[in-house]
Amino acid sequence: MKTLLRPSAFLLALSLSFAFTGCSDPNTASKPASAVSASSAAAEYLSLPVNETANQWWHNAIFYEIWPRSFYDADGDGSGDFQGMTSKLDYLKSLGVNGIWLTPVFEAPSYHGYDFQDFYNVEADYGTMADFEHFIQQAHARDMKVILDLVLNHISDKHEWFIKSANKEPGYEDYFIWRDERPQSGWGQPWSSESNPAAVWHWNDTRKAYYYGAFGGSQPDLNLTKQVVIDELNKLATFWLEKGVDGFRLDAVRYAVEEGGYPLQADTQGTIDYWTIFSQHVKSIKPDAMLVAEAWADLKTVGRYRNEGKGLDSAFDFDFGNVIIDILNPAVKQSADFGTLGNSTLQQNRENLWANLNARKAAAPLHYFSPFLTNHDQNRIMLSLNNDFAKAKIAASLLMTTPGPLYLYYGEEIGVSQYKTGDDQYRRAIMQWSEEDSAGFNSSGEFWLDQAKWFPWMQNHQGWFANYWKTLQGTGVSVAAQAQDPSSLLNHYKRLISVRNSNPALQLPDEIRYYPVDNKDVWLVENIGENFSEKNGEKTSVWVVVNLNPQSAAEFSVPDNLRGERTEQVTGEKINVGERVSVPAAGVMIF
Repeated sequence: MKTLLRPSAFLLALSLSFAFTGCSDPNTASKPASAVSASSAAAEYLSLPVNETANQWWHNAIFYEIWPRSFYDADGDGSGDFQGMTSKLDYLKSLGVNGIWLTPVFEAPSYHGYDFQDFYNVEADYGTMADFEHFIQQAHARDMKVILDLVLNHISDKHEWFIKSANKEPGYEDYFIWRDERPQSGWGQPWSSESNPAAVWHWNDTRKAYYYGAFGGSQPDLNLTKQVVIDELNKLATFWLEKGVDGFRLDAVRYAVEEGGYPLQADTQGTIDYWTIFSQHVKSIKPDAMLVAEAWADLKTVGRYRNEGKGLDSAFDFDFGNVIIDILNPAVKQSADFGTLGNSTLQQNRENLWANLNARKAAAPLHYFSPFLTNHDQNRIMLSLNNDFAKAKIAASLLMTTPGPLYLYYGEEIGVSQYKTGDDQYRRAIMQWSEEDSAGFNSSGEFWLDQAKWFPWMQNHQGWFANYWKTLQGTGVSVAAQAQDPSSLLNHYKRLISVRNSNPALQLPDEIRYYPVDNKDVWLVENIGENFSEKNGEKTSVWVVVNLNPQSAAEFSVPDNLRGERTEQVTGEKINVGERVSVPAAGVMIF
């Protein structure tokens, strides 16, 4: 939930600070100067030393984000459920992912669940606690970790804590942030500089006072400066860790502790301190639990939540997906739920990818950042790419060959798109399993998106998914159809994931070398990894070549040390790499 800042000119400036080989910077790894000549520009490269140890399970993980209500419905009531997700674990295993992120599964009054009403019970729409525990057990049996979406910044105004606080019950008076008078200025939505106190300070008629709620009156912010609240949240984390979950995706981390009006409503020292306290508690219960932060901000700010290794383990890299969309469809206007994205100041080309890598490394260890294309709060990548499957394959190739823990939003692997924009429900639509009228979602043909009860704020809600799906049936945008097509997006993802899982140097290399070859449509990087066998005293490496052009083949001059007979890992073919190579439109080669 939240706002997103675009990559700034800082990224490009940072990338330009890395010199070409042959320059005198002693800290930049390079080929011997004798190997670079004026007539061999293709042999020049930029170097990013990484030198990090991938010693945690999430450092090489590929997570699959599931919106449970839309994934698979076992009982036919129109909403997905735990039994449905359990039945699809073999599919996820065959895809090659090794982690699952479940968006909220706790009891809540809304369809989305980001306003918890009960921290200790699962959403009844999804099944029982026994169903949940069985899902965890079955995921673990397939060597897949499971993390839960955890919202600690705010809860539902229907939660018993808020009701008791509003009534000033002893011990609950300060669970939330109360004021007798609404501030007149300086306060507003924490992702905006606009002064608008009424947007965040809400009247409660029971207590006759105002309470702070950054995300609206139905979601009051908890007072995370109070030890009693901290203890309660630590207690609930312990409860779910003991149920077997492997960590948490932490929602809206930037807004935990307010220290005044804007800009002191986000990224405060108190906020950093709170998440460090929470992290230390989690580690005391389960040392290998993973905490990933949702912080829509510039990478330098996001890096602060690591707190020099004492804080959170990981954070999403929102810049990465935006860079890819900028390259593949620069005309698209991107937007976020809580704020609007500005125009990028970067050139829309391969240099942005290199700048992004350098910005990540400058802000924190590279393994800290988790790249992804889109998630449940953003328009789907297929919509942003004008439903162009060639562009979707390029995006997949770039995602699956960038370092760090990766995240894949359900349906991205088959090109699920959107009916339209304007409401979150369109981003969170039904998973398309087959070409049947029910999309293979259930046996009843019922869809929660067509049931008005989930949208009480909308007058005369009109169901839309069933009709929308009719326009897609027979076009191959389903798991069943793409599984039979060797050239499908689904099989492209499967091949890429298999290659990534077999190559630690793709997951977290010791060094990344970028070759700005003579064809600007070509992204060429060499990932050097310490755990590869050595040849002639040098570390071996994995080369990635991606044609960023979805329409035309791209030919380029090949660096000397890539030439020779090699095995292309995506297809398994033996290729004799000569002085020049042509990459098919939207093609990828990994050597």
